[in-house]
Amino acid sequence: MPQPAATRAPGLGEPAGQLAAPGVLRVAVASAVRLVRDGLTLSLRGRFRIKQVHAVDVDEPGFAVLARLRPDVVLIDLGTMQPGSAAAAVKAVCPSAHLVAFALAEVDQAVFACAAAGFSGYVPRDSGAKELHRAVLDAADGRMHCAPHIAAAMFGRLADLMRRNTPSLPMLTGREREIPELAEQGCSNKDIARRLSISSATVKNHMHSVLQKLQVSRRGQAVARLRAPRLEA
Repeated sequence: MPQPAATRAPGLGEPAGQLAAPGVLRVAVASAVRLVRDGLTLSLRGRFRIKQVHAVDVDEPGFAVLARLRPDVVLIDLGTMQPGSAAAAVKAVCPSAHLVAFALAEVDQAVFACAAAGFSGYVPRDSGAKELHRAVLDAADGRMHCAPHIAAAMFGRLADLMRRNTPSLPMLTGREREIPELAEQGCSNKDIARRLSISSATVKNHMHSVLQKLQVSRRGQAVARLRAPRLEA
């Protein structure tokens, strides 16, 4: 008679009803406060997918330990360090490690400063052990969990950067805009001349001026360049 498969309770942080994958992540907790780094190390030890957890100080001996351990994820206490200097110091000895900030005020500028410094995620000051564990897994998997107001601020900042990087169109006269619009509708130079009551030579002159201002060589390219801002609006 076949025996039923053995069952067990899920481990810490393991999804219910799913067998845990073997621990694969090496994690380091870097903090100038021993009580903090030891406490966070204990809270992560034995959790789902965590293979090793080490506590290190943020000094020269501590960075030497990081270089030897080569952790996959480094949790960095920003209570006593600036994001830029902390990230640079850790990346110098662990260039491939994912960085996660903790003890962070969840405000736009603090989160943006971490992103600019190269952090992969963050843990707000009022988070618990569950959120800390999730931040480690998310960083290792290329994800980031954040509050809705941070996500909205990031979208706003991204949109602003994209607008700044979009080259502005040169100034065109009314006629210079009108002729490409008719060309977009499939009108030939003769059709455009007839509809605007001007000569074909004048149409060609206007089109030549448009091509020069837009720095393109063909009518189709000019039409596409003028259409792009309308599509983005």
